[in-house]
Amino acid sequence: MATICSHLDQLHEGTPGTDGCKECLRTGDDWVHLRLCLTCGHIGCCDDSKNKHATAHFHSSHHPIIESLEPGEGWRWCYIDEVLLPAEVGVVNSTRQNADSDGIGSTIGTSPERTISTGEFLPVLGDNPNGSGNRNTFKSICRRVRRCNKKNLEPTIELAVEIAREGREGRRIGTLFTFGDADAVLARSRPLILDPLAGHPEQAREIRDQNLRGTIKELAQLDGAFVVSDQGIVVSACRYLDAMASDVVLPYGMASRHLAGASISQVTDAVAIVVSESSMVRVFDDGKLVAEIIPELWLIDHYNVQLARPYQEERVGDLTVLTANA
Repeated sequence: MATICSHLDQLHEGTPGTDGCKECLRTGDDWVHLRLCLTCGHIGCCDDSKNKHATAHFHSSHHPIIESLEPGEGWRWCYIDEVLLPAEVGVVNSTRQNADSDGIGSTIGTSPERTISTGEFLPVLGDNPNGSGNRNTFKSICRRVRRCNKKNLEPTIELAVEIAREGREGRRIGTLFTFGDADAVLARSRPLILDPLAGHPEQAREIRDQNLRGTIKELAQLDGAFVVSDQGIVVSACRYLDAMASDVVLPYGMASRHLAGASISQVTDAVAIVVSESSMVRVFDDGKLVAEIIPELWLIDHYNVQLARPYQEERVGDLTVLTANA
């Protein structure tokens, strides 16, 4: 995979050609997300959609770079170089990104006119008086970990599960979240790149903000961990955690991301939530694996569960949650 994009000369900030996926509008099909070709203005549906017209357009036209048209998302993707290009996120009073002189949108900047857009929030746990929906899905995990602000831990786990299930643009990705004791986590980590969330107000970095969740899903394709405070604020992104901070021993088959999560959970009071590229989500507390979440039931037959028996098993919809007994 390349580290820079060599096709920026093919960017053209033209007007989108249609109000939706061109081919789906013609056939009457639905789409999940929309992608804009930055060479010709073609709008196609994403790889999570049934028809994947954006990728099909690339294969037929060889136009390299697309941009997400989802509200609150600010990213571009080069199919050829396989490079994620950060673009402006939520330009105030603008429905399109303003291009810089080099042809790509600015990264999240410090200008007062540019900020992460705020939007609708996920409901707070217990908001629904009828008890419907998937609130309290991970209550067994919240009971198991040492410290838990259930209001904010569960949305963090839910976001990790969404990333595990969906991937991005048809590719499985891995990432890591730490929850709680944010100052201690920051002290035992360092930035891998300029922090894309730095400088933005707290209300724009709340884990239940739907716009921010879309941004995090894109940033998850980059290396590093997300640091979430007890208050549910995403304090930092793209952090390198000190994986040698402790002497934890993990089951065979768990790689460096799991080691980093287990280690940081032992030397701080944080809970680590690790998304593996095999689509498993694992939760570490006090250096120990305390829960595994299998986003699709069929994964049980394809991947070895690392938790030692006895453990508690819950089925919630199409999720299976395994939690170690205390």
